[in-house]
Parts: sequence; C-alpha cells; structure tokens
Amino acid sequence: MRIGISPFATTRETALELSRIAVEGGLDTLWLGDGYLANPDFVGWAGAMESLTELAWLAGRFPTARTGIAAAILPLRDPAWLAKQANTLHRMAGGGFVLVVTPGFWVQDLESRGIAFGDRATVFDNHLEDLLRLLADESLSPGPSGAGPPPVWLAGAAATMRRAVALGLPFLASRATPDELAPVARRYFDEGGEFLAHRTRLEYGTHDVAGDVVEWHATTGSADELVDTLGRYADLGLGDLSIIPGQDDASSLRTTEILASEVVPQL
Repeated sequence: MRIGISPFATTRETALELSRIAVEGGLDTLWLGDGYLANPDFVGWAGAMESLTELAWLAGRFPTARTGIAAAILPLRDPAWLAKQANTLHRMAGGGFVLVVTPGFWVQDLESRGIAFGDRATVFDNHLEDLLRLLADESLSPGPSGAGPPPVWLAGAAATMRRAVALGLPFLASRATPDELAPVARRYFDEGGEFLAHRTRLEYGTHDVAGDVVEWHATTGSADELVDTLGRYADLGLGDLSIIPGQDDASSLRTTEILASEVVPQL
C-alpha cells in the first residue's frame, strides 16, 4: 500500500515543509483535493488554490515524489483542457501524476457554475467519456508521455464505484474509518473491482472535530495506534492511501513528522 499526504497549509513555507518531511520520510505521494470556491473547511492559503497549478509547483520542487489530484471535479472542468494539463504534468513529472476525477461533493461549487447538483452524474459521465478519449489524443500537444497518459481513477459514492468497476478503473473511497470502509471494500472487490484506494484524515494525538464543516471521520491516536490503523487499511486490500494529516498547520506538521519518523518505519 502506497501512502501519501495532502500538504494543506496556511502559508507557502508550511506547504513546502510538510512536503519535504513527507517525501524524505517515505510518504511518496503529494495529493491535493479540488474545489472551485474558497471553503471554510480549508481556510487560509490552501482554501482557494487551483490544485493542478499547485501540484505542478510541488512536482518541480520535489521531483522524486508522485503527485495526484483527489479528486478533480470533472463537471466543472473542460475535458480537453484537463487532458492537456494532465498529460503535461504527467510528462514533466516523469510519469508520476495520478488524475482522480469525481462528480463533485460541494453543492455551492456546482451551482455557482450553473450545474444543478442533481445533474452532476450525467455531466460527469459525458465528460468522462470525452476525457478518456482526449488523454490518448496526440494532437493535444504534448500528447501522452512515454509512459502513456496518466492513470485515471474515479472517486465518489456507490454509483461512481459501480462506474469504476464497469470501466475497469481504480476507485478512490473517502472519509471512512477501517470499520466503515470494510463493507465498501468487500462490495467493490466482490463486484470485480481491481484497485481500491482511500482518502482519509489521520491525526497524531487528539483533535476536536465537532466544529468542522465536514464530518471527516478522523482517526486520531498515538504512533502505535496510527500504525495499527494503517495496517487495518492495508488488510482491506487497499493499494493506495491518501492522508489529510490535520486541519491546521500545527497538527499537520506534528502528524506528518510522526508518520515519517515513527509510523512508516514500522510498516
């Protein structure tokens, strides 16, 4: 199971420090989420950043790291430009970019662009068909890299998981503890899914999540408890884990340092 983090931070310097600690400590992927409007659950510097732009910046600073977007809100993006951006980043990162796409989670993002929340699945399906075709279109310079176009994963709820299985694409689940994820993982593999990933919040120590805008299903605890949690995720058959290590600079730095120095060496 590969493990990476999201270096969310309120300053450029902290984002760089989180990324450095992670990459040097064996957390080999830098993941960013996606959003259109500034979100109170991701305040400060990270709250309204354009994710592909920031990932390109991170890939340039940390060329040995894999980067990934988890997940691009496909109904809000033009498939041709997204294919061009993704192929460019994949090539410039030496074949180390993962493109995860989703129908969307935030009502306000979709409605601000004139898309009714209930229509997002239809728009997603249409854009996904175009995206998969355009990623392999060499007329969209630079075209696919020598390693081929970037891998495409789907993220979302049960309906999107069924799409992933039908298309033979990896699926990224999110915001679930190992116990909550277990029935999802069983259903995914029983239905013929081949590669399951997960995006979750994992934090060293304790954290009061009662005031958060989103129910993050945060797993908190000591280093040994985090080792146990990651082991339980691996036992479910996960191939990849994307960790949000905190909701402020201090907790993110503390958690990432513990993951790199104490947790990853035990896995």
